[in-house]
Amino acid sequence: MKHLSDYVNPYIGTISHMLTSTKPEVMLPYGMARSFPVANDNGDSYCNDRVLGFPLGAAYVMPGKGGSFHNILDHSRETARCYYNRLELEEHGIVAETTVTQHVFLHRFSGQDCLRLTFPGGSAQVEGNTLRITLPWANRGRASLQEYVYVQLGEGVAVTGQEEEALILSAPSCTEVRGAMSLISLESAQKSFEAEAAGRDFEAIQAQAQKIWDDQLGKFIVEGNTEDRKTVFYTALYRAFQRMTDLTEHGQYFSGFDGKVHAGVFYSNDGLWDTFRCMHPLQLLVDERRHKDILASYVEMYKQSGLMPCFPGIEGDLPVMIGFHAASLFADAMAKGVEADYETAYEGIRKNAMEQSMMPWACNAPAGPEEECYWEKGFFPALKKGETETCPAAHPFERRQSVAVTLEHCYDDWCAGQMAEKLGKAGDAALFAQRAQGYKSLYNPELGWMAPKSIDGQWVEDFNPKFAGGMGGRDYTTENNTWTYTWSVLHDPEGLAELMGGKEQAGERLDQLFREGFHNEPSKFIYLGQFPDSTGLMGQFAMGNEPSFHIPYLYDYFGQPWKAQKKLRDLMDVWFTNSPTGICGDEDGGAMSSWLVFSAMGFYPVCPGKAEYALGTPLFDSMEMKMEHGAAFKVTAKGAGEGLRYIQSATLNGQKLDRPFLTHEQITAGGELKLEMGSKPVK
Repeated sequence: MKHLSDYVNPYIGTISHMLTSTKPEVMLPYGMARSFPVANDNGDSYCNDRVLGFPLGAAYVMPGKGGSFHNILDHSRETARCYYNRLELEEHGIVAETTVTQHVFLHRFSGQDCLRLTFPGGSAQVEGNTLRITLPWANRGRASLQEYVYVQLGEGVAVTGQEEEALILSAPSCTEVRGAMSLISLESAQKSFEAEAAGRDFEAIQAQAQKIWDDQLGKFIVEGNTEDRKTVFYTALYRAFQRMTDLTEHGQYFSGFDGKVHAGVFYSNDGLWDTFRCMHPLQLLVDERRHKDILASYVEMYKQSGLMPCFPGIEGDLPVMIGFHAASLFADAMAKGVEADYETAYEGIRKNAMEQSMMPWACNAPAGPEEECYWEKGFFPALKKGETETCPAAHPFERRQSVAVTLEHCYDDWCAGQMAEKLGKAGDAALFAQRAQGYKSLYNPELGWMAPKSIDGQWVEDFNPKFAGGMGGRDYTTENNTWTYTWSVLHDPEGLAELMGGKEQAGERLDQLFREGFHNEPSKFIYLGQFPDSTGLMGQFAMGNEPSFHIPYLYDYFGQPWKAQKKLRDLMDVWFTNSPTGICGDEDGGAMSSWLVFSAMGFYPVCPGKAEYALGTPLFDSMEMKMEHGAAFKVTAKGAGEGLRYIQSATLNGQKLDRPFLTHEQITAGGELKLEMGSKPVK
């Protein structure tokens, strides 16, 4: 029987459609040790065939022969798995193998006679076959943040020379190099090495890594489609469980938020603007214990730094993207009954919403007149045509993104209001509920799309919903135009439909989104030059960027679920494939793949913070999801794997399902959603 982990193809998405490709990482779920061939060619991962070495944290080791370390990788002679990698370096016939534990990298080499161990910007202490390496954390962030690597060299390996930031070693033709990483100390790295790798052979550790992935992926069992589609699905799961990173080391962790070591469990490294939409909701369903630790980590970040983070990195909060989406993270968990310290979390969320700048990439700056405009008038102001920026918090490249900022903060304020109501804070609940309706102030009925206003309440002149705003639309939007951003009213699609004249008209507007071209306007290649994140295009719909994720499911809210079924199957079949180009946009730390997992299962969390999911169309004849508390939820859809996409009828545990939505409780209680599928829509 095939292991589920052997369905994973880490090279899916390693050639990007426009921007950043994925990396073929060998790692454990949420793990610190992440191994892939190191290269310095600034291109897609799949194309980087000149290998510099194999990682030991930020250090790396390279096998060579006769003093030469030049090697070329040929993917046709490579075995790539999520738990193991074997490749041949053709210049010298060297074979390199890699596996990992939570903190330890293990590399086995054969066919070489020398090694070069590089430690960029760091230092190394040599004691026999033991190396102790200290490196700066990627030369950025807190000065106190260091990476420590405890390395054990194989028998017969010896230091023979030193270069700048590198050691040269002689080596027998078959040897291993193992290294444990730590953010705390060399002693902690050594402790991880001894606990996870000492005295254990390579095959045993490889088998353990495979079992860990088999168990993780085994929370989802799919049947009834091609082997390629199973590969796409399980690879998406592998990506969905790569973040956040568990930074815990023996009951302690180093926090980049205050530069100190603390007791406890801690996760960081989260692109929250990307991941709040469906990665966190997916992990909440099947990894609830970890999700509680993640929520607790966010609370600790707030306690340590004084702000709820926007985009937490290992070195601390990164002022990246827009919104205060920790509000979504906690509102969603609260709505779905997950235990957490919501009082403290709400304190931080409220502070962000009431005191901090809403300017893109500036969440650590104080609020000013622009925020007061949003609080009082409902919209974040754009600059007038030709107006010079005067706000000191404005990023020179990211600019104001005023429409996107308004819409995403309206949603975050709705989330904050949901929390306030449940915590008995009636005044705050009313305030945030009012703010959440501010999106209506930017709907321009003459255009039929959201549009920017200046601080005096006037529409910005000559606004073009497709092309306005410069690179990435950044004067008014975030990486997408307002054909996309108009739909970013996650919390109130019914209210958005009313602005458009009703659900029927809103559905027609969605239809046009998926078919709209460029007519006599600048062409598609001009558009992609301006909006490089908007890959995976179908009309103006951009599957390759996160603000589009929920849009096909809006048909459910507009009374036209068969249209969601049609579009979703097209999107899954066209844009997610078993190939290096098989992810149509930036993976963004599991976000893109989490969309595919939910959509392949047949339902999706349109609005985190509401304990409900909109139905789409499943990719497989059957899917079973197993949850930590022992219940399992099954979706049966005979014929879906052969391409049937339209739901003819639906029953949940034998009872007719009369609306295209599931509640969180219905899923977590377990049972079976049975869908009768057909080739034609039921309207």
